[in-house]
Amino acid sequence: MMQIKDLFEKDIFRPINNVVQAEQVEEDVVETELDEYVLTEESEHYLERFYKNYLAVYNQPSTKVGVWISGFFGSGKSHFLKILSYLLHNQTIAGKTPADYFENKSENQELLNMMQQVSEKKSDALLFNIDSRSTSSSKDSEKERIIEVFLRVFNNHLGYSDTLWVAEMERQLDSDGKYEEFKQTIFDQNGKSWEELRLKILLRKRKVIKALETVGYDQDTAETFFDMSREWFSIDAQRVAELVADYCKSQGPDYRIVFLADEIGQYIGNNTSLMLNLQTITEKLGDLCHGQAWIIVTSQEKLESTVSDLDSTKDFSKIQGRFETKINLSSANTDEVIKKRLLEKEPVGADTLNTIHDQEGKLIHNRLAFDTNNTQLRSGYRNIEEFVSFYPFVPYQIELLQLVFTKIRNLGEGGQHTSRGERSLLKAFQEAAQLNAEENVDNMVTMAEFYPSIRDYLESSITGTIARAQDRARNQEGLEEYDVKVLEVLYLIKGIDEIKSTPSNIATLMIETVYDERQPLEYKIKESLNRLQTIMFIEQHADGSYSFLSDEEQEINREIRVEDYNGSAVKERLGNLFFNAMYLHPKYEYKYNGQTKHFNFNKRFDSYVKGQMNHELTIQVFSEGMTDSEAISKANSGYLIVLLNKDLVAEAERALAYIQQVDSYVRRKQTSTTSQQQKRIYELKLGEVDEFAEKAEELLAKACDNASFYIQGQRRDFSGKFENKIDQAMNMLVRSTFEKLDYIEKPISFKDNKKEWEQVVKDLGQQSLFSDTNKNAMDEMKYFIEELERFHDQRTLKQVVQKYKTIPYGWEEKDTIGILMGLMNAGKVRFMYAGEPFTPKSNQFYDRLEKLSERDRIVVLPIVEMDNKLKQELIALVRDFFSITQPYDTYDSYDELIREKVEEEFVRPIEKVRERRRQQDTTSEYPYPGESDIRTVVNGTQKLLANRDPEQFCRTFIQYEDDIEEWYDILEKLQGFYEGNPIVKFDEAVKALVEHEQDIEVIHNDELGEIVRRMKQILLQEEPTKDISQLPKLVDNLKNLIQDETNNQKQAVLVQSNKSMNELETLNDQYSEYETITEYIQLRTNKASQLYEKIKESERISSARINQQQLRELIDCTKVKTRQMLKELREESDAVKREPKVITERELYDSFFNQVDSIDSEEDLERAIESLKRNLIRELQTYYFVKS
Repeated sequence: MMQIKDLFEKDIFRPINNVVQAEQVEEDVVETELDEYVLTEESEHYLERFYKNYLAVYNQPSTKVGVWISGFFGSGKSHFLKILSYLLHNQTIAGKTPADYFENKSENQELLNMMQQVSEKKSDALLFNIDSRSTSSSKDSEKERIIEVFLRVFNNHLGYSDTLWVAEMERQLDSDGKYEEFKQTIFDQNGKSWEELRLKILLRKRKVIKALETVGYDQDTAETFFDMSREWFSIDAQRVAELVADYCKSQGPDYRIVFLADEIGQYIGNNTSLMLNLQTITEKLGDLCHGQAWIIVTSQEKLESTVSDLDSTKDFSKIQGRFETKINLSSANTDEVIKKRLLEKEPVGADTLNTIHDQEGKLIHNRLAFDTNNTQLRSGYRNIEEFVSFYPFVPYQIELLQLVFTKIRNLGEGGQHTSRGERSLLKAFQEAAQLNAEENVDNMVTMAEFYPSIRDYLESSITGTIARAQDRARNQEGLEEYDVKVLEVLYLIKGIDEIKSTPSNIATLMIETVYDERQPLEYKIKESLNRLQTIMFIEQHADGSYSFLSDEEQEINREIRVEDYNGSAVKERLGNLFFNAMYLHPKYEYKYNGQTKHFNFNKRFDSYVKGQMNHELTIQVFSEGMTDSEAISKANSGYLIVLLNKDLVAEAERALAYIQQVDSYVRRKQTSTTSQQQKRIYELKLGEVDEFAEKAEELLAKACDNASFYIQGQRRDFSGKFENKIDQAMNMLVRSTFEKLDYIEKPISFKDNKKEWEQVVKDLGQQSLFSDTNKNAMDEMKYFIEELERFHDQRTLKQVVQKYKTIPYGWEEKDTIGILMGLMNAGKVRFMYAGEPFTPKSNQFYDRLEKLSERDRIVVLPIVEMDNKLKQELIALVRDFFSITQPYDTYDSYDELIREKVEEEFVRPIEKVRERRRQQDTTSEYPYPGESDIRTVVNGTQKLLANRDPEQFCRTFIQYEDDIEEWYDILEKLQGFYEGNPIVKFDEAVKALVEHEQDIEVIHNDELGEIVRRMKQILLQEEPTKDISQLPKLVDNLKNLIQDETNNQKQAVLVQSNKSMNELETLNDQYSEYETITEYIQLRTNKASQLYEKIKESERISSARINQQQLRELIDCTKVKTRQMLKELREESDAVKREPKVITERELYDSFFNQVDSIDSEEDLERAIESLKRNLIRELQTYYFVKS
């Protein structure tokens, strides 16, 4: 029978260079790679795009010289990069140019022509793996800058050293034309080549200095040259680009140099600085080289994704513009390569497979089907052509194996090997095919058979686990050989989101022949899974899938299983899950009589209480095992007992306990010293938490579906979904608990409750609400009020409302108050607020009824029946005092009436009197009369009205009969004064005394004194009403006497004031020669004139005398001030000595008498004497006199 190895056109054991290494350039390797390179449709498309962009720059220089090649593991991006390097470098291989190898690979003549065009141009392709050419640490923070790696590669191309500062020294020597001579000198002096000696240049410093001296540098210059090259070396992107640009110019305009950097994406990682570094070097090479220098790089991620994952505060827009050529290789490219290089069938093999598919095609598809709910991988083969081309493999294996390799690298399970691409899909498929080479043609490659191809590169924590399983299987210690294969598959697909490791999916991965039946295979796999789980090589997740456990994971799982957890917290979470997911209504909506009422209820799950236990209704869930009779005994009034399946709930509790164990364990174990591997395991364990939470919810839901219900001591059965069952049970619970709830057949509106309360108070005739519709509620509360009366009791509104909210009523607060309003209107109840009667006429009556904080201050009292004798006395007094003949039946009615009339007849009138009295100045010497009478009425009414109890108030009113008669007399007397003409005359007399107070004090007149005495006597009387008529005449006499005295005394004041003003004029003449003094006198004269005018205008003598005194004081002060000013002026002039002046008698006479030649009358004499006096004073102040 045909074997697997016979199916293939090429020997599957032939050596294939599975891994493309960037710097592997042996000619035989290059020849093989070019010869076997599979030009897929995708790679041909991207080659054409590249060549068009590359050639375009020859005609139109551009800065867009970057090529970004992306693709996930196994997509062939490194191979594509290397093939590009061969084509661009154009080195002859085995007698052919690289472009020649593509003649038989493509029918795209345009592409072939472009390849040929480029091959005729001079160019250098510098291919390198950037990580291997970097000299720094693998840590992102310590990686060498990309410009330095590029410079090193460029230096190597020119033959310079790997050490950048040494290469710079070589470049300087080359520039000076001494590099070749220097190298020869090194060899001549040391017997070693410069390339060998520079590897340890720091140890050979003296030899280098000596050679430099030999080629023409003096010792100091040579040492300085060496030291500065090492110590002061620095490089930036600008300098690198300048070096490359200078080199390109030296090679001619058509020359191109291409930097091909493999795995640059992995090198950059999440390092923003490195990405900026790449952006800068690409930008500088584009700007300075004008299209002669290109950069081609590879990365798993597309450029856009790489940039978006970095620091968003940085600007990477330029790099996206420079890398205009973007090549993204997909898995389709890999499929085609594997099929052409490895799986291509020879004719007989193809015919055999066609026959098998014809017979088993549909069955094969079903056998290879994945569970569509638990995988994203494609099932089976699309058609017979795919079956033939892929067999003995299945298409999903390419995608899945790519994901496996990516996982191994990302998780670090493959060390350095997978991170550098040393594994390949091609090799994995070749080795898996070789394992099956001797098998019959119906044998298929399972997923487990890929494990050997990667085993040697995995960490011991993985391989050790599988090795121990193999050892147990060999020694029959609880495992079988097949279990190991299952374990290998579980490792491969662990952590891959695209497939869940359910028994069904594992079966698909383990199909060994085209004839395998799924059912027995799945049973076999489940048995293996059970054995592996028992020994803890694997674990089962909440969703029923399984996971491979490394040695460390197994140890962590064991520790988690014994981690302490809080049982009460588990119960609490389960209770919250019930009330938040199984029955999530915070309140129950009960519909009755065309209305809806919302009932809060207590929530209890076993011993856990959710919220407060302060409601009349309770849902009590039991899950810990309880008999039917026990549940019935607990179904008391207001309780709904829900009994759940204890086994399902216990399993849900275990899931929630495991969540708590994981959380507690990870928080306790995770420290700063936790290894990366441990952190990864912890993250995976924490990732299971949501799954176990979902599992717990599913289990609780199943338990609820089979729940039993108990109400009022009986088991009850309901239909429908669990939530509907609870609703039905709650409806029954409400009806049996709140028996009198439906007494409220027509409720008060929530929206307009205050308006409806008011309407109830105004009109009891609203029969539909109280007398008929809510008759039962009215009767129920009426009986309660009668009980209060019988026991002389009372309740606050808050207490009454609370009573009817509870069992067996459940009434809404608004309805309870509405019933009370009806009873109040019917004369059955009354209210008190803060010790005061509280009626609809009270301030904020309805607002306070509605406000919760006020209800505790409102007292509900039954109305007491009146004593007949007392009633007759009240009727008589009310008739006599208030002229009201209508009788009333209740103390409350008389209380309200009498209070209103006392307010009207006494309180408001006396307050009006008091208000008028308050208008008088409190400091007045003459207070209004009647203070004692006012106090009598005020105190009496206050004492009467202070009785808050209606019955006591009525009794007190009868006792106040005499007092009330007195109040009427007092009010008549007070109103006669305060509301009539007497108070006006009183005020006028007081005003006259106050206004003329100062005149009275300065005028000494007996008649005036008698008038004032009589006025004061009248004003200070306790009851001045009878004498007030005398006041107008007294006031008139007072004013006339004062006016006459004022006129007489004012004339004398004016005479004295005139003399004072004349003194100012004399003073001004006296100092006429002193400008500063006369200016001052003029200012004082102005002030004096103002005072003089006030004296003339004064209507009162007191005012005139005050102003005259001020005028006198002003003149005296002016005289003192002018003498002081003259003294100061003389002191200033003493420094200048003056000659004595001699005057004649005539001059003296003229000076003193101002040309008065004769004195003929008494007036002339007076004028001459005045002139003499004035001038003598002036002369004495000015001159010194001497005898002639």
